[in-house]
Amino acid sequence: MTLLCFQMPSMLDDVDPMVVTLASHVESVLEVEARFRFQLSVSEALTNLVIHAKTDAKDAVIDIRLTLGKGRVSIEIFDPTGAAPFDIRAHAPHLSLVDPTLESGRGLGLIMECADSLDYSPSADQNRLKLDFLERP
Repeated sequence: MTLLCFQMPSMLDDVDPMVVTLASHVESVLEVEARFRFQLSVSEALTNLVIHAKTDAKDAVIDIRLTLGKGRVSIEIFDPTGAAPFDIRAHAPHLSLVDPTLESGRGLGLIMECADSLDYSPSADQNRLKLDFLERP
């Protein structure tokens, strides 16, 4: 297992470059379908965090831990310190209930659908979203 750690400023302009960086590390671990699910989920999670995880810290950062194994990737995304907890499992609508013509509102459901497992829990003075991605037969 390989553990990689990253920090991302809590700014929308930093989401896409971070997703590209993270995706480059999973390229040799996951096949195309699993990489797509990973990128989509991570992009949605980071975007939602930047937009909705409000904190008083002007220099708020999002800590990210990426664990690479054989045919398996786990990512832990930590809310900025001071952000209120938000467990997506309690708020994600099923994708069939979301109007496909709406500009937003599908992100949480996409994360739930794409990740092979998901956990949200407190971790020290932050909250942590853990997503696992596996090769699917």
